[in-house]
Amino acid sequence: MSIRLSFFTLQLLILSLVIALSSPAFAYETKLTIAGHNTSGEYITVTLTREQIEHLPQSTLITHLPWIQGKAEFKGVKLTTLLQNYQLEPTQIKMSALNDYSAEVSREHIEKYQPIVAIKKDDQYLRIRDYGPYWLVFSIDQYPELGQTKNLAKMVWQLEHITAN
Repeated sequence: MSIRLSFFTLQLLILSLVIALSSPAFAYETKLTIAGHNTSGEYITVTLTREQIEHLPQSTLITHLPWIQGKAEFKGVKLTTLLQNYQLEPTQIKMSALNDYSAEVSREHIEKYQPIVAIKKDDQYLRIRDYGPYWLVFSIDQYPELGQTKNLAKMVWQLEHITAN
């Protein structure tokens, strides 16, 4: 009987652990950090949650990308809007990903092509395993020249940090 009781106690303990670890308090939420000198010359660092990004003006972009099948609808905030919101007027913008990949983009490039920091693809939140939770997306359909390798490298997925220089 003591073996049955011990086995039952072990099962109960495992079940409790599974329930506790699956609670939202243990959920990993990636945030997006933006840093740089604002128009007043003050160096700022802002860390945003997905919810805070959703409260900014949203844009939709429909395009195909080499990493996905067919066209997809991406929703998020334009990078220019994000920079303007924090009064950042950089000449260069460095995007860094969770895996330490980074790419630099000029302000002119951003203003010309108007990429978005996507948080959704086809109305589903982007997950880390699906290029998310934040992905800098340009429209290859609207601007075919963005399909060149040098431009594709600027579409940073798993975006974690934006540095405005």
